[in-house]
Amino acid sequence: FFSHTPATPEQLLRAKVHLRVRLMAMNPGEEDGYTSVLEIDESLSLLERVKYYSQSAVAVQRLVHVQELGACAEEIGPAAALSELVPLLKDVSCDAELSVRQALAEQLVPLCAVLMKAPEESAEVEGEETSAHAVVVETCVPLLSAMLTAGGGQELAGGGSAQLIDAAAEALVAIAALLPADEVGTTVLTAVLTLAHDDESEENRVVATQLLGSLAPVVSAELCCQFVLPEVISLADDPVFRVRKVAALKLGGLTAAVGAELAQARLLSVYEALAADDIWGVRKACVESLPEIANALPVDVRAERLVPLLRSLYEDGSRWVRICACQALGPFLAALPSDAISPELLRLFTQLAAPANPARADAADSDIAYFCAFYLPGVAQAVGASRWPELAEAFRTLTTNMQWKVRRTLSCAMHELASILGSGLTESELVPTFDYFLKDLDEVKVGVVASIAPFLRALSPEARHKYLGAIVEMRAETDNWRFRHTLALQLADIGPLFPREAAVESLVPLALDLATDSVAEVRIAAMAKVGALLASLFADEPRPLADASPLAAFLRMVCNMASSASCHRRANCVQICTSLVADLPPQLTREHLLAELATLAEDRVPNVRLLVARL
Repeated sequence: FFSHTPATPEQLLRAKVHLRVRLMAMNPGEEDGYTSVLEIDESLSLLERVKYYSQSAVAVQRLVHVQELGACAEEIGPAAALSELVPLLKDVSCDAELSVRQALAEQLVPLCAVLMKAPEESAEVEGEETSAHAVVVETCVPLLSAMLTAGGGQELAGGGSAQLIDAAAEALVAIAALLPADEVGTTVLTAVLTLAHDDESEENRVVATQLLGSLAPVVSAELCCQFVLPEVISLADDPVFRVRKVAALKLGGLTAAVGAELAQARLLSVYEALAADDIWGVRKACVESLPEIANALPVDVRAERLVPLLRSLYEDGSRWVRICACQALGPFLAALPSDAISPELLRLFTQLAAPANPARADAADSDIAYFCAFYLPGVAQAVGASRWPELAEAFRTLTTNMQWKVRRTLSCAMHELASILGSGLTESELVPTFDYFLKDLDEVKVGVVASIAPFLRALSPEARHKYLGAIVEMRAETDNWRFRHTLALQLADIGPLFPREAAVESLVPLALDLATDSVAEVRIAAMAKVGALLASLFADEPRPLADASPLAAFLRMVCNMASSASCHRRANCVQICTSLVADLPPQLTREHLLAELATLAEDRVPNVRLLVARL
C-alpha cells in the first residue's frame, strides 16, 4: 500500500489503520501509545523507506518493509540492490521476530533473481568489493542454511519454527534454480548434505530429505545420481519414522529425475520396503507417491511389481492408508495399459462409486466418490471404449450422487468421455446424462454448457440437431450471465456443427443478442467470435450479396446501430465491425461497413472515436 508519490490523506489513514491492526495482532493488549510511532514518511522513496523502517523499533514496521525487499530490488535494479539492500540482510536475518526472518527468507528469492540478471555486477559491501553472483552464493545461501537449523542464528523454542523452516527450504530450492546446475552442488547441495548427516537432529534430517527430493530435478544428472540418490536411499532407512515418511513422499520426483533404468535398479526395492513399513504414516506416504512412481517406470514393471503392491495397500490395516489407496487408485490405473488392468482390479475402482462400498463405509467423509468421478475419464481412456460396460454402472451411480460437486466433476468431463467412447456409445450412454445435467443446479450445469461444442462434435449430425433450440433457449432461461458468457465463447465452434440454414436462422440472431448483452464480459466475448461465426456460415455466399441474403440483413442491422441515439450502441457497432473486418472478405467490409465507420470516426463521443481509431 506504499505509493511512490505523495499519498492522499485517505491513503495515509488506510496505511495507519493497516499497521495498527497488524501491530495489535502481534502485540495484543499493547495497542495504546503506538499511534505516533506508526507514522510513515510518505515523502521517502521506496528504497529509503525499506532502509529506514527495516531497522525500526516497531516489529510490524520492520515486517512490512522487509516484505518490500523484492519489489524494491526490481525497482532499483541489480547495481543499487547490491550496494543498498544487501548490507541490510545480516541484521534482518538476526531479527528478534520470527515473522520478520520468515519474510526475509521469502524475499531473498526475488532479490536473488534481480542480482542474477547481472551476476558480474560488483559493488563495495561492508568494506569489501563483491559481485552479485558472490552475494547469492556466499551470503544468501548461507543465510537460508542457517535459518534451516537455528532460525537465523537464534535458538527457537521447541527446536525451531516450522513456518520459518518451510520458507527457508522453499527459498533455497528456488535460488538453486537460478544457479547453473553444476554450481548447485558446491553451494546449495553441500549445505543440504550437511543437514542430512546430522545424527543428533532428526529435524535437520527431515528438512534435508525434503530438500534433496526438491533439488533432484534442479541439479545436474551426474550430481543427482552421485549424491542425491544414495542420500535419499540412506535416509529411507532412517530409524526416525518422520524421515522415512518424507523419503517415501519424495521418491516419486526422484524416480522421474534419475530415469527408469536406475529407478528400477535402485529405488523400486526401497519403495517396496517403505510400503511395508511398520508405521502407517510411512505406508500412506508411499500410496501418495505411487502414481508419480508408476509414470516413471516401464509399463511391464508397473504391472508386475506395483499392481500387487497397490492391492496390499488397498487392504491395509490402517483406514487412513486404505482411504489414500482409494484416492490413488484412479491415477494409478490411468498409467497402466488396458491388458494390465484386470477386471478385478477395475472393479476395485468402480466400487468407489457405490454407497455400499466397504472402503467408503469407513471413509464417508473422505470424498472417495469425488475422486472416482474425477479420475473416471482417465481410467476410461486407459481401458478403452470396448470396456465401457465395466465402467457404465459406476458412471450412472456417480451421476445421481447427492453431492453436487461429484456431479459437477462428471459434468465438466462429458466431452472427454464422448471423445473416448465415440458417437455410438455417446448417444446411447452419455446423451441422457448430458440432458439431465442441462437441467441440474447451475453449479453442475455450467460444466456441460462450458463444453457443449466439443460434446456435440462427438455426436452424429442427426443426434446433435435437437440441441440447436436448447442453445438458443439458454440465452433467456437463466439470469446467470456466466452461462451467456460461456455460450458466447463457443459461438464460432458451434456454428459449423449444424446445417447452414438452421444455424443462420438460430445462431446469427443469438450472436447479435450476445454482442449487445447488458453485461460487458458477455459482449466482449461475443463480439470476438461473431466474425468467425459469420465467416464459417457464409463462406460460399455469392458476391455481391443479394439484398435478401441473411448476411446482408445482419450487416444492415449492425450498420443501423451506427445511427442509434445511444452512444453505447454506437460503440457496440464499432466493436462488432472490428470482428467482422478481421474475418470477413475485404470486399464486404468496403461495400457494407466502411461508410458507417467513416461516420462514426467523427462521432461526438470521444470513446466511440477512440474505438474507430483502434480499428
